[in-house]
Amino acid sequence: MQNISRNHHFVAQVEQRLNSINPKISKENQRIYSFNILERENYEFELTSENGVKIEDNLSFDDLFSFEILNENQRYNLEQYFGRYEQKVGELTKSLLEKVEENNSDIKEEILEIFALKLLNTFRNPYCIDKTLNTIGDLTQYSPTNAELKELYKKIDLFEHPQFEDIAVSFDVTVENYKKWMKSLFMILVPKIDQESNLLELTLKGLFENNKSFINVFINECSGITDAHPLLSDRGFTLATDCEDHTAYEFNLSSTAFITYVFTDINTYAKNTMNPEQIQAIISLNEKSTPDVKVHVIRDEPDALSRYNKNVIYQSFSTVFCKSKVVFGL
Repeated sequence: MQNISRNHHFVAQVEQRLNSINPKISKENQRIYSFNILERENYEFELTSENGVKIEDNLSFDDLFSFEILNENQRYNLEQYFGRYEQKVGELTKSLLEKVEENNSDIKEEILEIFALKLLNTFRNPYCIDKTLNTIGDLTQYSPTNAELKELYKKIDLFEHPQFEDIAVSFDVTVENYKKWMKSLFMILVPKIDQESNLLELTLKGLFENNKSFINVFINECSGITDAHPLLSDRGFTLATDCEDHTAYEFNLSSTAFITYVFTDINTYAKNTMNPEQIQAIISLNEKSTPDVKVHVIRDEPDALSRYNKNVIYQSFSTVFCKSKVVFGL
């Protein structure tokens, strides 16, 4: 965890680059258009710059994930742990979209690993600190059993962040909740719960192997619609729905596609149309094998893209991003 990384992105650069205005030029010069949200109820926003913003400096904050600064260069932080999940997402996204184009159904690896990164991005996004603490904040009741990790973990409580006033203003967070958030990220990423997996990986496995759920994945590909580009949220995700029956996460994939993961609870979904014995029969059938993830490809559907873009504007913290100066479907 000791390294020289200082500029910490909370939405991965590779995800932003998949929406770049100019993806063929050098990475340090790639840009993306940025829009400030003025009034979310009516989807009002304004372009922040005619030239876009540099991805290299966008959606980042100095030492956001650091918990000790040793000197001008060296610090302890969680960047390498995030990097483990980021390093393949560009390749996985391109692979997924290429297979979709070829009608190749062998996409399970891409579906699962992309979700891993996207879910991690919701946890590490400072605009989502309250949501993250509601989801994994109880992890701070525990500490690593490994002595070396435990000493590093204690540094989070002892660390006086030199930019905390800026963090507090930028992300509307208290010192207590910032440290609690950092400790939650540490606990879900770092200690090994078994020989190979950390808690994040076990959580994902539990989601996709839950025999009491139906799982549907919708890949919306819109390259055939003129000047149609999905938005990217400063929060990194949106919820299409979060009700008793369904939880549906939506994520930008690229400048031409977005993806929706829908987890449906069998008990609540079927309780009004089936009796308890019928519901239990379905659950028992699921228990005999790994639950099937049903994948649906939707091509060039303007209403779906319009709904998605409106939802991104409504749920983002203050800013949305796009390949184009013109936001489709509003």
